[in-house]
Amino acid sequence: MRLYGLLGFTHGWARVMTVMSPEGGARVRAALGDPDGAVVQEGEGSLVRVFERRGGALRRLAERHGIELLERPQWEARKREIEAAPQTLKASPEREP
Repeated sequence: MRLYGLLGFTHGWARVMTVMSPEGGARVRAALGDPDGAVVQEGEGSLVRVFERRGGALRRLAERHGIELLERPQWEARKREIEAAPQTLKASPEREP
């Protein structure tokens, strides 16, 4: 599974990584599991976000799972590509027929 990440900060200056995949949020969440030093948040219809609780946790998570870290312009382009893809690629396991 291809995973794409965008590093950023919350309003309180905590580090956060948003993660997406053509396979959908539920599969991203399942692939990340329970990462050491970070908290994963997923909501219906939103991208998966990972909040760093211990320094370096997001970089270690990206390395462990092969998350391709993108800059904002690359992220936006990849997001448009995923959104334009056939719906079958984006279906989460619980929504598949």
